[in-house]
Amino acid sequence: MLIWLAFAIPLVTILFLLIFFRRRTLWWEFVIPIVVCGIVITACKFGTEFTQTMDVEYWGGWVTSAEYYESWDETVPCTHEITESEYDSDGNYIGERFVGYEHIYDVDYHGPYWQINDSNGFSTRISESHWNELVRRFGNKRFVDLHRDYHLNDGDKHVTSWDGEDATLLCYVSKHRYENRVQASQSVFNFQEVDPQEYGLFEYPEINNYRCKAILGYSDPAYRAAAHRLDIINAKLGARKKIRAMILVFADKPMAAAVAQQNYWKNGNKNELIICVGVDKQKQVQWSYVFSWTEVEKLKVDVRSKVIEQAGETLNLLPIIEWLGPEIEEHWVKKSFDDFDYLTVEPPTWMVVLTFVLTILASAISSLWVVHNQYREGMVQRRRYRRRY
Repeated sequence: MLIWLAFAIPLVTILFLLIFFRRRTLWWEFVIPIVVCGIVITACKFGTEFTQTMDVEYWGGWVTSAEYYESWDETVPCTHEITESEYDSDGNYIGERFVGYEHIYDVDYHGPYWQINDSNGFSTRISESHWNELVRRFGNKRFVDLHRDYHLNDGDKHVTSWDGEDATLLCYVSKHRYENRVQASQSVFNFQEVDPQEYGLFEYPEINNYRCKAILGYSDPAYRAAAHRLDIINAKLGARKKIRAMILVFADKPMAAAVAQQNYWKNGNKNELIICVGVDKQKQVQWSYVFSWTEVEKLKVDVRSKVIEQAGETLNLLPIIEWLGPEIEEHWVKKSFDDFDYLTVEPPTWMVVLTFVLTILASAISSLWVVHNQYREGMVQRRRYRRRY
C-alpha cells in the first residue's frame, strides 16, 4: 500500500515546524497538516479504488406496459410578489416592503408524456409514436381516471399492457453498476493483456432503445429468429435467475481467439454465460468455448457439448438456444462477488505519484498558513498576562 506512505509527508512537515517555527506555532496547529493531507490521501485512495472496481452489468427484462399521461393543469399559490419602496424620514431609500401578491393563485401546466415500464421495475420516457406502436403491438388499451385536483384540464392516463405472448414480447435491457474487485486486482486473478485487433475481438454492444444484441458475429438468415429467442430467454430468466446469456461467433479463427476474448472481458460480468463458437469460411462449426463466473461447471460443459454436436455442420443457433433455456432454468447459479471482498486493489503507479505530489502541495499550503496566520505563542501569553493584571 505505497499510497499510505504519503502520510510521512505531514509528519516531516510537523517536525520542520517544531524545529524552525516553534514560537510561531500553537499546539493545535500541528494537527492541521495531518488533517489536510489525510483528506487528500484518503480521497485519492478510495476515489481511485472506486473507479478501478466499478463495473457495469446488463439486466434482462421485458416491457410489461406503456402509459400515456394526458396534459393537465392545477392551481398553486401565487409567487408574483408586489412590493413598495420604503424611505426613511430623510427621504433615503432603505429597501422594499412586501404588500401582497398579484393574483389569487397561479396555474401550473403539466404537459403530456409517454413511458414504458419493465419487469425489473424501471420506467423510461418514450415518444408518442412509440406509444402508438406499442398499442398496436399489444392490441389493447384501457382508460384510467386519475381523479386529479385540477383547474380546467383534467388529465388522465391510458395504459397498454403486454398480452403474455412471446410473439409480442418486447425485451428491455438496462445497465447497472456493481463492484468488481477482480478486474482491478493483480493479487489472485491476473488476466493477460491482449490486443483486440489480433483476433478481431468483440466489444460489449451498446443498448439502443433499451434493446441490446446478445448474439455477435452471426449473420445467418436465421439470425432474427435466433436472436429473438435468446432475447426472450434473457428477458424471462434475467431477473429471476440473474443471468444474461451471450453467443459470440468467431469466423475462421482458432480457439485461441475465445481465450483472448475471455482475457479481454476479464471472464465477463458476474451474471453472464458467454458461449463462443468457431466456424470456418463455410460457416461450419469447428470448436466451442464457454466461460462464465458461475461455479456450476456442468452447465458450461453441457453447453459446449451441445454446440459441438454440430461439428462439421453449418451452424444453426436456434436449436441450441431452444435447448439452452431449460438448462439455464435448472442449473444456472450466479457467482456472488462478495466472495472477492478479500482482494486488495492497488492504485496504479501514476496515481501513487500524483497522490504524493498533491500531498506535498497540501502540506506546503497548510504549513504556510500555520506560519503566517495571526496566532502566535507570544500573543497568547500576552493576552493571558493582561487578563491576570
